Amino acid sequence: MVAALACGPERPPQPDAADRATPAQAEPPVFDPNSDQFVLTYAGERGVFADCTSVAEVPAEARERVGVNVFGAAAPAGKVWVANLDAPLPDGRFALEMVARDEFETTVLGTGRSSVYAMPTDLESLEQIANREAPIIIYKTSWCGVCKQLEKYLDGKGVEYVAKDIEKDRTAAAELQAKAKAKGVPTGSVPMIDIGGELLRGFDKKAIDKLL
Repeated sequence: MVAALACGPERPPQPDAADRATPAQAEPPVFDPNSDQFVLTYAGERGVFADCTSVAEVPAEARERVGVNVFGAAAPAGKVWVANLDAPLPDGRFALEMVARDEFETTVLGTGRSSVYAMPTDLESLEQIANREAPIIIYKTSWCGVCKQLEKYLDGKGVEYVAKDIEKDRTAAAELQAKAKAKGVPTGSVPMIDIGGELLRGFDKKAIDKLL
């Protein structure tokens, strides 16, 4: 009697141990100023962004967070590549970080030279700070891009506030100066926002939401 041989289902050949090794991770994205075509976006003056096509053109005070548009390697919609031009790699290239575009615009304009505003030195001292028209006051200038983003953010949340242009309204500037002195908060940039007596510098969503 011939024994019947049972055949199981065919199995694909198993890979060798070397083939089962963990694949190498992709290198972090970089851009090479010597070979890539690119446009750099940085915080310019008076609350606007400025563009250039050379690393050397970016002012020293704006080099830490710079948007990078590399031709042929665009970031996804709503995102932007960001580089620190003060930290080149050993080979002269720059590492890229992908961040949300609105986050980039807020942080870069808020911390860059575009938000700098020197308070007048001849303001009259206010012994009594005027009563607030609303629990929230934004001290701003007309050219401040971050101020506009702050107002848009509060509008979107349905928050009532009063906006005061400290460049055009000397009383508002004096009011801010008195509040800042009382709170020990340095001036020198916009926006500054008073929320129920707490004075904040810049546009910090987490700090603002905590006080609302």
